[in-house]
Amino acid sequence: MGPGIYIILALGVVLASIVSAIFGLAGGTLVFAMLSWGLDAKQAIPLHSAVQVVGNLARFTAFWRFIKWRVVGYFSILLLPGAWLGGLLFNYFDPILLEFLVGAFILISIFIPEGKMPATRPWMFVVLGFLSSFLGMIVAVTGPFIASFFVLNNIAKEELIATKSICQALTQIVKTGVFLFSVGFDFGQYQWLLLILCTATILGTFIGRWLMGKISQQRFNQWNRILLAIIALGMWLDVLRHWLN
Repeated sequence: MGPGIYIILALGVVLASIVSAIFGLAGGTLVFAMLSWGLDAKQAIPLHSAVQVVGNLARFTAFWRFIKWRVVGYFSILLLPGAWLGGLLFNYFDPILLEFLVGAFILISIFIPEGKMPATRPWMFVVLGFLSSFLGMIVAVTGPFIASFFVLNNIAKEELIATKSICQALTQIVKTGVFLFSVGFDFGQYQWLLLILCTATILGTFIGRWLMGKISQQRFNQWNRILLAIIALGMWLDVLRHWLN
């Protein structure tokens, strides 16, 4: 990759991180799309995980007062087994089929009227943690999947971003560890790219944190559901493109 590509990727990650800090989603999808533009999926998925670790920890720093630690505790129980199993099956599952199913869940979640879902049980967050780490090893982008679950529970915007960020940070840390120690991915080969992109995601996060404070809860909910719908439909279009080729 030449210097021009590095600059384009860095600017793109700043923009993606601003979006993530405002809405708690879509940024990871944009980062993965940009990495996939210049790299093979087997390289893009581990690098995406590493950049997302830093991005989510930056959002944790910016929103830490709003974290719902009880949810985080349940979410983290089965993260490691999920990532370990996903790593074992990395080359055996069809990522396109899983992408289709994740997109379907997201679309279903945004069309369920607010307040119509029964109260979430703690075990549901345990299952969510397992699925997010398992699916993340294979399809990379699971942020919208986690976000759609939080949307179903009508969590306030600051709490959604804060809690989802720490949940995703834990997921990405586990995934990165599995890629490093179990899959044997060489992150050192991409050290300068990672340094540039991680710096960009920190900068974008704090710009987005400032902008998010100017958005009302009602407007946040509306835009959040629109973004989820766009992401889910984009996933389905990607699936359709692969199935037609």
